[in-house]
Amino acid sequence: MVVSVMVGILFFDVEKEGENLAPIIEGEIPSNILFGSIDSLSLNITDEEMGGLTVTATLDGNPIQDLMDAGGNLVIDISELEVGSHVIKVDATDSLGQDSKWTTVFIIEYPDEGFTVIVVSSNEIFVERGNGTTVSGVLVHQSMETCELEWSDGNVDEFSLNLPYDEDGRFDLEFSDIQENLTISVRGTCGVWVDSSETEVFNITVTEPAEEPEPARGCTDPEANNYDESAEEDDGTCTYDED
Repeated sequence: MVVSVMVGILFFDVEKEGENLAPIIEGEIPSNILFGSIDSLSLNITDEEMGGLTVTATLDGNPIQDLMDAGGNLVIDISELEVGSHVIKVDATDSLGQDSKWTTVFIIEYPDEGFTVIVVSSNEIFVERGNGTTVSGVLVHQSMETCELEWSDGNVDEFSLNLPYDEDGRFDLEFSDIQENLTISVRGTCGVWVDSSETEVFNITVTEPAEEPEPARGCTDPEANNYDESAEEDDGTCTYDED
């Protein structure tokens, strides 16, 4: 700033030197970062005397090896960081010993992949003893190529039988000659970064075949006096006129 000072009839222009402030540390670091979306973060450190700056920086407590350029730009490599919370701390000291500290916390997270879903029409199936049935459904996930479908007819924690499904996620599991009640569990597991799973349990209940009603008995001879047209089995009771 220039200040005019009048002494007698003379004017002298006196320039007031600018105040030397502490270093300025700036950086727009997102609070949440998708895993694999970016490889580095940038900071900028400025001061009236850049040559006199002493800068130390850490990432999760470890010294940052990346060098700051002459313009005060510091690029921090985060390509090897795992999912979770991370902390960057920067300490800048100028030639006058003025100190500035800067800290930021950011989280690296996996993209949202949605949920694994198994759609079925019914979990309760009834079948006559000795007959067969089919357990069907549709596996749904936004990354179907990552999915695995398994089934078990016993312990729900012991899935060892692979269950194929088509390009639309449809599956059919056929059973024949069923003699006893069955509990069938089907589990789908999908995900690129984080696995999600869903299990559907099908209860197959065996029923006894319905007993066929006994045939109606009566006289089945149309020539008889007591012919019974509703009779299905002749009971020997037909009567006839004597000649």
